[in-house]
Amino acid sequence: MSDWIKDTLYPNGILKNKYHIRDQQRLEQVEYLEATRRAAIFLHSKPQIKKIQDIKKIHKIMFGRLYDWAGKYRPGNFQKNGYDFCDHSRFGYAEANINNIMQNLPQKKALKAKDYAQLLDEINFMHPFREGNGRSCKVFLSAYAANHGQVIDYPRKNAEMIQAQMDANVAKISQLIKVQNMPSRENALTILANRYGKKTTCVGLR
Repeated sequence: MSDWIKDTLYPNGILKNKYHIRDQQRLEQVEYLEATRRAAIFLHSKPQIKKIQDIKKIHKIMFGRLYDWAGKYRPGNFQKNGYDFCDHSRFGYAEANINNIMQNLPQKKALKAKDYAQLLDEINFMHPFREGNGRSCKVFLSAYAANHGQVIDYPRKNAEMIQAQMDANVAKISQLIKVQNMPSRENALTILANRYGKKTTCVGLR
């Protein structure tokens, strides 16, 4: 295990957090509620997503109350299930590549599932943060889609999606992304914010 990863963990392997929670199940519950609630607030603000660097703000908003490193790119490398993510020293190139893809897509017209799949694949490979990459990426892409008058959805933890991302199979990823056209950008963002708001309400009632 890399030293930079060890520095983010308590001796029992739990992520160091501002609430000093040392129980994994309790931390996951608090993290889910905090991140989802903050995502709803962010989407209610009607954000404009124009470049990949905006994901740092999203990550900070979602996880800033829990982790000191929220909104900061990871300072080292790591792998997951044998999959090596982008070398942190090449984040500048990764940003330039993703921004180039975004700039070459229609700025206001509706996009296709494969457009979002390509971005999802690139951001997943970059994997810029210590934790919370999938969730912050989904909010980023959802807000970006809303700016095109669309609402997207896809199963983050679905076995097919996980395998498709590991294989960098953009065609398969696009099959798993649902795209719905909305009357307006504002309408799309309202639907998204309410969707995240309902998630926290349902969990809170358990």
